[in-house]
Amino acid sequence: MSLRPRTTIAATAAGAVLLLALAGCTASGSSPGADSDPVTLQFWHEMSGPAATELDALVSQFNSDHDGEITVESSFQGSYADAQTKYTAAVQSGTTPDVLMMNDISTGFMIDSKKTVPLSTFTATDTSFSLDSFPPAVSAYYGDGAGGLAAMPFAVSQPVMYLDRDLVTRSGLNPDSPPRTLAEVASWAERIHAATGASGLTMNMSDSWMIEQMSAAGGVDFCTPDNGRGSDRVSGLQLTSPTQVGFMQRLQKLFQDGSMLNPGTDNSAMVSAFASGKVGIMLTSTGAYTTADPKKTASTVAAFPSTAESDDAGVVIGGNALWISGDGHSDAQQRAAYAFVSFLHSAEVQAAWANATGYLASNTGAASTAAGAASLADPNVKAMVDQLANTPASNAAAGCRTGAFPSLRSTVIGAFTQVAEGADVTSTMSDAETKAASQIAAYNTAAG
Repeated sequence: MSLRPRTTIAATAAGAVLLLALAGCTASGSSPGADSDPVTLQFWHEMSGPAATELDALVSQFNSDHDGEITVESSFQGSYADAQTKYTAAVQSGTTPDVLMMNDISTGFMIDSKKTVPLSTFTATDTSFSLDSFPPAVSAYYGDGAGGLAAMPFAVSQPVMYLDRDLVTRSGLNPDSPPRTLAEVASWAERIHAATGASGLTMNMSDSWMIEQMSAAGGVDFCTPDNGRGSDRVSGLQLTSPTQVGFMQRLQKLFQDGSMLNPGTDNSAMVSAFASGKVGIMLTSTGAYTTADPKKTASTVAAFPSTAESDDAGVVIGGNALWISGDGHSDAQQRAAYAFVSFLHSAEVQAAWANATGYLASNTGAASTAAGAASLADPNVKAMVDQLANTPASNAAAGCRTGAFPSLRSTVIGAFTQVAEGADVTSTMSDAETKAASQIAAYNTAAG
């Protein structure tokens, strides 16, 4: 499919309107009485299915543990985009939730909104808090630039490689010695396709997530300057470095010779194709494990392949974090909110959350709990946890931070879809860089 400029312009304009609305308003929500009075917290989230069931159970557990002191009232807000829109409206009406769950790529937007209190404000006086309780890649992603955290990381995912053991073995390859580089993955994909007739490889194509990950896996910053992790705002995307052009050309060849399946915008179709034995290798999220291999016996999960040799090479986390509201929320509400998000980060809770949902534990201590140890007995889960633990806290692996990210993803995947269909890599992605620069400039102007 080709990118429709009108769509991306609209997305950028919508993001700018949200920022202007936030910048122009000050919330004035009501505060409870004395600090000793019971506190009720409003918690907005975007979890559905088994994740929502587990989250509801955790909220109930917290409420029971704090009976007569703190009551958390949780409510589902739809998609992350829906939640961001509702949050902006809540800022204007002075009814923001005490705790807001938002996805990874909304981090820049949340920081720019200036309506939340950095987590480091609370952890600075909490002697029980340790930044070492987070894998380095997690604390790097949500860092506040001053050695602390902007929000409490909660649900964590990463991209990994899934191998269909049957298709790989039938192709004369060893699933217990998986490929380590994208070049090796491409060779395996061609061999699987030639030997079995199945697709050799597939990956997420619903947005630019895989392009971001392959850039990081070669030590390349996706955004300039410095992935937005330095003192300057992001002003552009980097899509035409030698490493990026190289891996896009390699993927293009696989698409063109039929070795690679393009699942389009439906990630569930991709996972279904893999689960039914129609694809040999799949690059997607750790969160797909339970649906890609329900019996946990037919596949091997391995580390995401590298695209270039670099000390900065790694993969970027996904998932979400919990933000504590500031304006209009009393000290008592904010302290209660910190108690709640700290509970959700505890080792026992994170172990239970990971087991129930397929997300990775954001607390390194989860592995030492009974539930965590039992989970790690599965070698595929251990491979996922090991990759997260070994991901460096580099700028490349920390990922890009800009509030314009949602619209940028549409621009990039639109261009890359053209590449998959045979368009020239360098010129197509250069055009995407130009479009992205305009989108970012519009966002930065709105954010001030």
